[in-house]
Amino acid sequence: MSFLDNLPQFDWTRGVRMWILVAAGLALCEAACLFSRAIKNRKQRGA
Repeated sequence: MSFLDNLPQFDWTRGVRMWILVAAGLALCEAACLFSRAIKNRKQRGA
């Protein structure tokens, strides 16, 4: 197989990797929001 035959496969894996990184970034933002909200709720309860 030549480089030209493998090019679409490389592009496909790059696209999948990008979407995995996007999903991981969104999950990280959501976790940060939930964590900060939990800290605020804990401070309001006085615990």
